[in-house]
Amino acid sequence: MLLCLHPHAPPRLALPARPLPRFAAAGPLLTASPPLALLPSPAASLSLPPALLSRSMLPILTVVCLCFLFSLPSALSCLLPAPTHEARLRRKLSRRLFTGFTLGHLVSLWIFSGTAGFLCVFAAMALVAQLEYYQMALRNGVYPTWKLGTLGSLLMYAAAASRALGLRDAIFPLTGTVTIVYLLLRRERKTPPTTMNDISTTFMGIYYFGYMPSFWIRLRSLGPMPPAEVFSLFLPAQALSAPFVSRIIACSADVFSVGALVQWWTMVSIVSADVAAYFTGKRFGRTPLIKVSPRKTWEGLLGGCAAAVAVSASGARLMGWPCAWLTGGAYGLMCAVMALIGDLTVSLLKRSAQVKDTGAILPGHGGLLDRLDSYLLVAAPAYFFVTLLLPLASKLLP
Repeated sequence: MLLCLHPHAPPRLALPARPLPRFAAAGPLLTASPPLALLPSPAASLSLPPALLSRSMLPILTVVCLCFLFSLPSALSCLLPAPTHEARLRRKLSRRLFTGFTLGHLVSLWIFSGTAGFLCVFAAMALVAQLEYYQMALRNGVYPTWKLGTLGSLLMYAAAASRALGLRDAIFPLTGTVTIVYLLLRRERKTPPTTMNDISTTFMGIYYFGYMPSFWIRLRSLGPMPPAEVFSLFLPAQALSAPFVSRIIACSADVFSVGALVQWWTMVSIVSADVAAYFTGKRFGRTPLIKVSPRKTWEGLLGGCAAAVAVSASGARLMGWPCAWLTGGAYGLMCAVMALIGDLTVSLLKRSAQVKDTGAILPGHGGLLDRLDSYLLVAAPAYFFVTLLLPLASKLLP
């Protein structure tokens, strides 16, 4: 027995310490409370039962098929002659519809392509958008360190796909420090002396196109699911034994994940908000929203928020979120507002650069940045909503 001594209390007998639990028969003793590195991550607690998984996947399969079917007639309409002004307007609308439907089913397939495939396509698109941003700056006499900025963004994407939490948090400040040192030591033979505009433009590119979008990769990697668990819900036993399907089932890649489901519903909410805001504002818009984008109205904003709330609440209901209409509605409202802020930010950049479109890579839609502007700022709030607020809501709400 041990004596427990205290300077202000008489000696007393202390209870014997409880034996430490043994986790291995012949291994060392481990403490009862594991260190922080051994605690389960938020991704480990995310899972969906088969019933919720099947009903949340069915709308995705339906949308992919419909986008593929609707893209065919719109593609044929683009090839028809347009001798009149009305015909040219119809052909322009057909081009936009074809691009939208094609992107719809391609993006859906891309989300469920595994972390590696998702990362490669994501990095390519994000870097093109970032280069469009830097090109706008260069045309206006600003000289950012675009090579270092794009390299830092690539490193942040790769770190987001890894499971090293410390690496995820370290890349952004390290990239900023290296960028500052480079700007201090940059030679002035090919470029003018470094100005405040050069520094701010460089860091804006790293933050806006590197750090914030990298949360899409973090969200995508949450709660990986075995491919066999998903395929068994929709395919018969004979189809599961087919060579191509059996290879996918046997692979260890996280083709399906809870984060991929959430990401798909998030992107559909953003698209719904964008489309609803456009048509609502065009039909009922009377009150201007902000000078940066004169065509946007408060009526359009309300219509877009209503559409995003409806879509997100439906997705939350299918995925089994706690108090789905409340949490899903709040999630949709957050996505609509953050998408609008991202859209207005790019509008401000284009207005400052005195350009209408950031590029011409997408027919009828302008540059890639013109299409991605609504998605750049949504990822981080969505990630923290799913990993922090949603578990809290499951404890507080019935």
